[in-house]
Amino acid sequence: MPLVRIDLMDGRPPEKIRELHTRVAALVAEILDTPIERVRTYITQFPAEAWGIGGVPADVARGDEVAARRAAALERAGGERENTARAGGEREDTERARDAERAGP
Repeated sequence: MPLVRIDLMDGRPPEKIRELHTRVAALVAEILDTPIERVRTYITQFPAEAWGIGGVPADVARGDEVAARRAAALERAGGERENTARAGGEREDTERARDAERAGP
């Protein structure tokens, strides 16, 4: 059972992490001629402060890249919260309408 471990700086979108799992597993299965169901992938994401590049923390060495990733992650999180709030509001509207129907005229 092959195990592939990948360490990354955090901030990448979840869909990219899912794609990485999928494509790495497919490649390993192909190269090793083993069923993909036997391939395991393990992706760990670390904060930029925990990475060192040439003796310099990544949040300093690649500050612009790290800031852009963080901004994108915050934007995604804001959109997810907005969608969740919208869905919650729609649920409340539906519940109010149902309660009104039950109460009758």
